[in-house]
Amino acid sequence: MHEIILKHRDLIAHVHISENDRGTPGSGQVNWPQVFSTLKEIKYDRWLTIEAFSRNNPEFASGINVWRNFQPSLDEIYRDGYDFIDNNWKEFG
Repeated sequence: MHEIILKHRDLIAHVHISENDRGTPGSGQVNWPQVFSTLKEIKYDRWLTIEAFSRNNPEFASGINVWRNFQPSLDEIYRDGYDFIDNNWKEFG
């Protein structure tokens, strides 16, 4: 991720914080310390948004092949995902 972010630094305008399984950010296998520290290294100061999938809308979920919920509730995504991003941004800032 470090090399990719550095290579495309001038093109990055919006970052989706998305876990490898599309669950709550911080609950999977993405190397987030590297991602956040590299974003800070390139002085990124724009949007960070959560991209997580659920079965909350079954028709949409089936259309994108989401067959199970990756977290117990949507509140977990909002609450825990936001806290995860906020804490990491502060830590690497």
